[in-house]
Amino acid sequence: MKRITRAQLKKRPLEPICKRANTTTNEYGKEDNRIFCYGLIDSMNDELLEGCVYCGAYVGNADPIKCNN
Repeated sequence: MKRITRAQLKKRPLEPICKRANTTTNEYGKEDNRIFCYGLIDSMNDELLEGCVYCGAYVGNADPIKCNN
């Protein structure tokens, strides 16, 4: 099963800062082949970076996979 990368979920190349984020796979079970990230925190205010909030590769934006049953 081919993995769906963060750049594919984001629909554009990853920014250099994105490469520092921790990633997760199989978020919704072993059939979920997408790679998400946990985002990055702004050290000035301890909030998620604005770019992460709206990013398709951020795990908080992950939709459950659709079953073919």
